[in-house]
Amino acid sequence: MVTSGDYKVFSYLCRMIINIDMEKLGRLIENTSELMDNLLQVDTYLSGDNEEDYNAMIGLIRRGTDFVVYKSAGKIHFAPSRFVGYLSNRLIVHLVKRNGKNGTKTTPAINKILGCNCAYDEILEKDYLKFCHELQVVLKHMVKTQRKYWLLDNKQNKIYTEEYYEGSLQQALVNRYERNPIARKKCIEKYGCICQVCEMDFGKVYGELGNGFIHVHHIVPISARKGEQHRIDPENNLVPVCPNCHAMLHKGKLSIEKLRKILGK
Repeated sequence: MVTSGDYKVFSYLCRMIINIDMEKLGRLIENTSELMDNLLQVDTYLSGDNEEDYNAMIGLIRRGTDFVVYKSAGKIHFAPSRFVGYLSNRLIVHLVKRNGKNGTKTTPAINKILGCNCAYDEILEKDYLKFCHELQVVLKHMVKTQRKYWLLDNKQNKIYTEEYYEGSLQQALVNRYERNPIARKKCIEKYGCICQVCEMDFGKVYGELGNGFIHVHHIVPISARKGEQHRIDPENNLVPVCPNCHAMLHKGKLSIEKLRKILGK
């Protein structure tokens, strides 16, 4: 039985966590390393399989006006200054209402770190539009202003690519959208902990360490349900897949069958 005292303790801990994160958010980045950490975080949200985080970052990119431009995995990426300008920024803190975030503070901080002022650039504007098109971003209508950019020079981008890009894809054992652990269990009971795309069996490859490890993929993404509660059929709506195949299914918006064909299965 949960008592009123339990609720008070839980509430206190929540406030403590929020206060700690708010303190971090209030401190602007001061060096290249701190900027790179935030660029890495942007890449993580865009390349990971958590749809809530992905959509939230897409929204920040759509609404942004000042962007740090860098190359990631061979492609030009755009990171909104209002997000990357605060120390160790994370969406769970950044999206808190009235958190004091302000682009007029982050822009001067990034100007100082990169040694140049952000400015409109016709070529980078075209690259931004292409970047948004590939992400299927509905562009913000600009009124009496222009988007402005900082472009990492070759040395800065080399530091990011070699020291920060590797390992940027964060994995989660259970997606935030997988709200029903019983449905997950039923799915695994039918298929086992074997990837239904590449047939990877972590238990056979890694022994005891890999036993029971697998991602569970929603054939119809929960985000497509527009937040509506719905009944899950574990045997037909959920499929166990390895993290690599899971990432590719979301990245390419592919069916299990199409990804199998790509792998020649």
